[in-house]
Amino acid sequence: MNSEKLKIAVLGGTGNIGEGMVLRLALQNLMPEGVKNEVIIGSRSKETANEAAKKALSELENCGFDISRITITGSTNLEAVLVAEIIVLTISFDYVLPLLDEIRRALEGKIVITPVVPMVKEGNLFLYKPPSEGSAALAIQKRVPDSTKVVAAFHNVSSAKLKDIVKCESIYDALVCSDDAEAKKLIMELTRNMGCLKPLDGGPLKLASTIESLTPLLINIAKLNGLKNLGINIS
Repeated sequence: MNSEKLKIAVLGGTGNIGEGMVLRLALQNLMPEGVKNEVIIGSRSKETANEAAKKALSELENCGFDISRITITGSTNLEAVLVAEIIVLTISFDYVLPLLDEIRRALEGKIVITPVVPMVKEGNLFLYKPPSEGSAALAIQKRVPDSTKVVAAFHNVSSAKLKDIVKCESIYDALVCSDDAEAKKLIMELTRNMGCLKPLDGGPLKLASTIESLTPLLINIAKLNGLKNLGINIS
């Protein structure tokens, strides 16, 4: 990674997981070394995205961070993708594929990160329900241009863990899958710099289904045992 600023669009950055991703990516600007990130929150409504950006900056300032060195802005999904080099899809599976059809041409040559998990609720529990391609990651890869590098990551991280930018008492493992070695390396370094996650190589994209399926498992275990904010700690 070089010293230039990376433009990262977090689509769905107004939701819980998106909010946490925005905060963690923005805080990397305060690190003494490494790439600085310009974070762009994407939403269907530019007004909603702008409000989310203001909220994120206010939260960081209230926690004592120097926001003069942090850039968080709001935009529509398409506008965010047009200027970004990395796109994070913090959107539910039901909506992500139609969105990709709308922004497909803007994804040429870019990195797309998917923490998307296709699952359904039955009673009080959740079941993994992959599409015909075998996983959300493979379905997303099928919808984007051939030049787009798809990376599957951040599936098994709770939104509360990401948003806890002050305590950060424990480190969770984050599994990363991709068929592109350079893209995987870049996202693993971004993950390591988040402070609460340790990236582990999860193999090629075809293995993303295994990682995606762990998310409903963790949710169910938490529900059945009265636990909160579970994650993976392999080592």
